[in-house]
Amino acid sequence: MARKRTHLTTDILADALHRLGIGAAAVDREALRLRMGLPERDGFVEDEAVAAALRDVGARRAFLEAGVAALRSTIPALRPEPGRDDIVWRLRVNIPLLDDGRLDLRLDVPPGETAAEILEEMALGNDPTRRLDGLRAALAETAAGLEGTLRRAVARLRDQIRDDLHEIGADAPTYLAHLDRSLRARVFTPSPNLAHAVGDTLKTVRTRAKVVAREEAGRRRLRDRVGFGGYIDKFAPARRLSRRIVFHMGPTNSGKTYAALEALAGARTGTYLAPLRLLALENYEALLERGLRAGMVTGEEVLGEADPSHTARTIETADLRRPVDVAVIDEIQMLSDPDRGWAWTNALFGIPAKTVIVCGSDDALSHVRRAAEAADESLDVVTFERKTPLVALDAPVPLGSVQPGDAVVAFSRRAVHEIRETLVAAGRSVATIYGALSPEVRRGEARRFRDGEAEVLVTTDAIGMGLNLGPLKRVIFSAVTKWDGTATRPLTNPEIRQIAGRAGRFGHQDEGHVSATDDACLGPIRSALAGAPTAPAADTRFYVRPDLIAIEAAALELGTASLAAVLAHFSRATFYDGSPFQPSEMEEALDAARAVDEARLPIREAFAFAVAPIDRRDPASKGVLDRWVQARAAGAAVPALRASVDGELDDLERTVKLAAAYLWLGRRFPDTFDEVEATKSLRNRANAAIEARLRATASHKVAARVVIA
Repeated sequence: MARKRTHLTTDILADALHRLGIGAAAVDREALRLRMGLPERDGFVEDEAVAAALRDVGARRAFLEAGVAALRSTIPALRPEPGRDDIVWRLRVNIPLLDDGRLDLRLDVPPGETAAEILEEMALGNDPTRRLDGLRAALAETAAGLEGTLRRAVARLRDQIRDDLHEIGADAPTYLAHLDRSLRARVFTPSPNLAHAVGDTLKTVRTRAKVVAREEAGRRRLRDRVGFGGYIDKFAPARRLSRRIVFHMGPTNSGKTYAALEALAGARTGTYLAPLRLLALENYEALLERGLRAGMVTGEEVLGEADPSHTARTIETADLRRPVDVAVIDEIQMLSDPDRGWAWTNALFGIPAKTVIVCGSDDALSHVRRAAEAADESLDVVTFERKTPLVALDAPVPLGSVQPGDAVVAFSRRAVHEIRETLVAAGRSVATIYGALSPEVRRGEARRFRDGEAEVLVTTDAIGMGLNLGPLKRVIFSAVTKWDGTATRPLTNPEIRQIAGRAGRFGHQDEGHVSATDDACLGPIRSALAGAPTAPAADTRFYVRPDLIAIEAAALELGTASLAAVLAHFSRATFYDGSPFQPSEMEEALDAARAVDEARLPIREAFAFAVAPIDRRDPASKGVLDRWVQARAAGAAVPALRASVDGELDDLERTVKLAAAYLWLGRRFPDTFDEVEATKSLRNRANAAIEARLRATASHKVAARVVIA
């Protein structure tokens, strides 16, 4: 029997487009197929239907470009969520809780059947005035129905708030101000238990508002004077702007950062704050490609225009003085990182932008909401869903079953190299990524994997952010524990999801697959991917680090020139019980401060050396920094690094890190670290040597130290 032939519907659409005189390459045929509701294969379509669908798409895009803004200005309660050529409309309903209008419940609801029909006609006709009175009436009817549904719950809340006001007496203004900020940072959506959800949320907020209202005023002023009580207000440029915070919340591969960068590129001025120099570089290049006057700033270098309209920066270099229209803060969940979280705290409270778009996972929502409430700023949460499914495989994938397009994840440099050698010995070509590699080398290794030059990627959790890995099919965990600098601990569910989410990139695969090299690791992976909640953090305060102004003020107050004494003071005295802030990890900084104090540098200079990006666990690197400090104290110039690029891999990695530290210090002390170009040249040669070493051994047969299962 002859086999029945099947035809892709997208190919049939291409034929129809050709007959209509439209180039098939100019149309997203898969999106067109989905819009027309056609099957994936053997779909039948008439040319006129295709033409009509294209007219429909064109009208919607035209409405997106002009009509949406006009309609939004006419009816501000409408909240559009634009897609590529479509819109999801929501209606913002405000229900007053008190007669003076200070307290409102905010709810986002579907606009209703009649309103949706009118909005559809507006979009298809690109006419934001069509049946406008009818639209207003339909929206008013929807709002009235919702208010009726919640009438009893709202009346109960009003009575509870009045009882609270009677209870706290003179502190009522503080209570109401806190309650008002909290409510404006929350938007409720319809659910079967909406009344209970509103009541439960308000119970928690009311309790906190009473605690705040009862706080003794003199003690509060004392806290402001000696600690970080006035932390928020010190960011004066941000406080003057009445900022709007938008949280793009979603998992990896959901388009949340892409949407934020689209908004950034469309703004007159803006800044992108990256967790990694690699991400800052990639987005700087993307801004340049759009024809924008772009610049890049990291701890080590400044690139691009002298006075750019848009900048890409590492988050530690955020400009907290110059106002912009839009700021994007990426990977906002890093707020919880004890070492670097202070930089995200500074940016979240202090970046002076009219609109601040933060991107990250839902684990950060409570922090972002509390920040908006504390700063008395509005918060809108936009939820993004993953574009391709992420599936945990039923069986483990031992190293012997690794296939081209797979990434094997380990959690130490040593484990990465052992797995790498094992796979190379088995005949696989391998690309390698781990934290000790420079951004340039990591980018080169990712490109080799992406272009198919290397079949398999062996990596640490460094792939969790900042790398375009293209056609990555499967992520395979070799372990589900890691050393965090203090102890070996299990990976958290968010960490597993962040790493696993790199599989199945939209546009390359229909879904991503996740597994492990053995059965023992599969349980935690399945649990994390199933959405198991993370255990509540024992400490939910914001990490902060004293800045130079605070350090110099404390040194004056304490009558000391010792940086170590000032940092110890901050650790002991300024983070009182009940403070929303906690000191960033300071043990390493204190050790560095004690060493730097021996040189008797001015405290401003001592602070710079204490926080310089040096691996202080490495005695050789620490020794180099000590010599640099002594040279600065003696008024001597520090020559460029002298190092061989023919040494072992770990020596080359140390050279790159020291070169980066030299350049970092060169930006702060250009008269001392004055051989910048020679140091850049050494860094480039060391990076090239590392990349050449990894390439040369990527497919060479070596004796495996581990037997492949």
